[in-house]
Amino acid sequence: MRSAAKPATPAKPKRARATTAAHDEKRLEIIEHCAALFDRVGYHGTSMQMLADEVGLGKPTLYHYFASKDDILYEMHQLHIDSLIGGLEADEQIPDIQPAQLLERACTYTLREIALHPGYVRAFMDHYAELEDTQRAEMRVRRREYLNRITEIIRSGISKGQFRDVDPQLATLAFVGMCNWAYKWYPRMAHETPPETMAKSLCGFMLDGFKKN
Repeated sequence: MRSAAKPATPAKPKRARATTAAHDEKRLEIIEHCAALFDRVGYHGTSMQMLADEVGLGKPTLYHYFASKDDILYEMHQLHIDSLIGGLEADEQIPDIQPAQLLERACTYTLREIALHPGYVRAFMDHYAELEDTQRAEMRVRRREYLNRITEIIRSGISKGQFRDVDPQLATLAFVGMCNWAYKWYPRMAHETPPETMAKSLCGFMLDGFKKN
């Protein structure tokens, strides 16, 4: 006679985050400090004790804000993609805005994040694979949402006769790759060339091309 199966141990529910302004502000401060530490010693070389020391908190206090360094990394990803998608959503409400303008503004949002928050943009670019499985799956969906929005902008430009008849998905990858790769070189230039100016130049290269008429 088979013995009864041992009931599965229920997963521990995650603690609800406090939503006070002071709590959220402190979380953002922690994220900024941790992003700098990830840059200096690498994500894998960082411990929660090191993160607590970096922020100037006791380790138990840090756990009050984040359960693990994986959660800090995940929040960096969320903040970055929230900014990019939020910018596109707001732009869609601007009357008569044209596809080329939308792409330039999308590029500006990426460059602005790189200029203001270089540490967690690098975490977004370099440490996607280190996210916990469910977090990575959620971020995959959000990244796809962003790419789809850019693709729709390009399709709109084609349908209006403002862009050449190109493969919209390939054009999306080229555009996003151009914007994202700036995290490697733009931070040292940001104080001299603001995001809006740099975005205009980069999008000019892509939308106008290099060929002489």
